[in-house]
Amino acid sequence: MNKIFKLFGAGALMFFGVACASCDKEKGGDDTSNLPMELVSYDESSEIIVNPERGFYKATSCEMGVSGALSVSTLKGYRASGYSLIFRYFYLKSFRDKPLTDEALQFFDNDMAAMREAGVKCVLRFAYTSLETEPDAPLSIIQTHIDQLKPYIAKNADVIAVWQAGFIGSWGEWYYTTNNLNNPTARAAVLDKLLEALPENRVVQVRTPQYKQEYLNRTTAINASEAYTASKVARIGHHNDCFMASETDYGTYQNITEDKKYLSQEGLYLPMGGETCPPSGISPADCTKAQDEMRTLRWSYLNSDYYKGVNDRWITQGCMDNIKREMGYRFVLTTGEYTTNVTPGHLLKVVLKVKNAGYTAPFNPRDVELVLRNVADSTVYVLPLDADPRKWKPGVGATIDVEAGLPSDMPLGDYDIYLNLPDPMETLRNNPDFSIQLANKEVWEPKTGYNYLSMRINVTEDEMTPSYSGESVFAKK
Repeated sequence: MNKIFKLFGAGALMFFGVACASCDKEKGGDDTSNLPMELVSYDESSEIIVNPERGFYKATSCEMGVSGALSVSTLKGYRASGYSLIFRYFYLKSFRDKPLTDEALQFFDNDMAAMREAGVKCVLRFAYTSLETEPDAPLSIIQTHIDQLKPYIAKNADVIAVWQAGFIGSWGEWYYTTNNLNNPTARAAVLDKLLEALPENRVVQVRTPQYKQEYLNRTTAINASEAYTASKVARIGHHNDCFMASETDYGTYQNITEDKKYLSQEGLYLPMGGETCPPSGISPADCTKAQDEMRTLRWSYLNSDYYKGVNDRWITQGCMDNIKREMGYRFVLTTGEYTTNVTPGHLLKVVLKVKNAGYTAPFNPRDVELVLRNVADSTVYVLPLDADPRKWKPGVGATIDVEAGLPSDMPLGDYDIYLNLPDPMETLRNNPDFSIQLANKEVWEPKTGYNYLSMRINVTEDEMTPSYSGESVFAKK
């Protein structure tokens, strides 16, 4: 990692693109443009990183309450092999005509607990059959089951990356149905129930763009002002289970050009994922086409096991590792600046530049914290930041501009600075398996999930920065 030591005035800060629109508000009007700042430059890593809610997944299925329960050891094996996601099919074959039993619901809860312990999340789907020749369930039964699942979904939303609509038809793909459910009325009834059962900070995915457009009675894609709200348009994403398999991806698209344009915009704010399948009428997607398509449509995750004929082609052609690196988000620090000597009760300034080298941004909420850790005794101080990694879009740089105060009683000494991007759910936030690792060399601390910024400040009695009177103050952990 390269470090450059220099004092920067206002002109140099402008050269490095530092935005400081909130400085006056946070520290009561003092001018910080001439603070002595040290610059750090960061080396990008080519490592394939196992980060949460992105990448290739392992497909798993069970008959809920009957067989196929998850084991922690198997899930930890997946994690060790490079998977932070599994696809979890819950088949409800025994409950096509009756409510779920307590034993079946406990089965679901146990599976979620196993995921939590193993450090993985799931793409979730329910279905009544895996065969075209078998029946699904009547709408009234589906609605009853979703009502029964609601408290269990809420309890375990922390390890549910996304919930695919499911329930209707074979494999829950909203096509083959023995109960006349492949129509707008039935689909809307199921979506209403799913959105009601799912906590507002999670998203449902539907199989084609038309299903969302039909449900909302609009063909325009979500925009920035609607994103990340509790509105229905912000809570329905997309999955494609025949990705690049035919001109229309087996009926995924009705108007190919317009539908892909729609999904490209939707994917800026909502999850896009799925699987490939045996190509029909076209050659399997080569590396160039696959990577272009995934970047255009903002893909976050993909089945590692199906369809192997397509996946193996990417291995043979040499792009599989690059797809593994770039699928979903990939955050890279480029530069950082910081004040090196700070007095308790005074101002600490840190400015970080981040780029997203992935196909898309995270689709679920994510916290961002600046962490100070005492070099001598490892005491930790934390500052939550007003930053949202979901807004760190591909190809667009992001600036994290921090002006905060140290506690007036903070012990003197040297402190290392870290960036922490933990899961916001209390059940996961202290588990490093669910924190985001930056794609830089020599930053990741596996035991804590912190990213070391190669910055060390000296908390000193010498008044090198102004006193701080704002509300953003580090707190002892």
